Amino acid sequence: MARQLNDSMSSEVHINNSLRHSRSCKQTKGAAEFANKIDPFISVLDEKHLETKKVKLLQDNAYDDLLFNEGGLDDRIRTISDAAKQHDRENPAQSVYKLLFPNGGYSSILRYSFAKKADAAEEIKERIKSLGAEHSLSAQITPLEENIAKVRSSLSALQQAKTNVRTAVANEEVAQANLRKQYEHNYLDAIKMFGKTFANRLFPQTVSKKKIEEIEETVDA
Repeated sequence: MARQLNDSMSSEVHINNSLRHSRSCKQTKGAAEFANKIDPFISVLDEKHLETKKVKLLQDNAYDDLLFNEGGLDDRIRTISDAAKQHDRENPAQSVYKLLFPNGGYSSILRYSFAKKADAAEEIKERIKSLGAEHSLSAQITPLEENIAKVRSSLSALQQAKTNVRTAVANEEVAQANLRKQYEHNYLDAIKMFGKTFANRLFPQTVSKKKIEEIEETVDA
């Protein structure tokens, strides 16, 4: 019996079964029109499937970039913490560590979400600015700003990449549905033209477990 397509099947299965159907039609006298009808839908799905794979890879890349830049921000916060501690040891009467890290340290900040961590880093930057341009820690402001900007930019890029994936997946699902519809139309039209028994030959068949075992035994013999 001819195997029909359904929405639980992957694009690869949609394309493979449809290509096999198209090939059978091209080999059968009087059935080429069915191949001509379905081939464009196969091409569209193949294109949309490749686009989905592409944007998913770009999403992975965007996430990797975000992790990399988050690491840079983490390192900058650690550097500022170390510099503040060094300053306090050398200037015990002008302690700044508690001003910069009022919650007792930077460890909790490093566990924040990406956006919250960037916000916390902004607060640290403003606290350093409040010390004055002549303060030794003011040298950390520019590199900290750069690290914050990289994280925010990477986070925005990841959000856009996720949107692109959702769009690509939706487009691929539409292409799958269109291919399934044409596949079904071809099946029904082939039955009208050739009768059900012959029409089934133009489509990939559902193979029983017993038949598979027979094929394997023949191959192994």
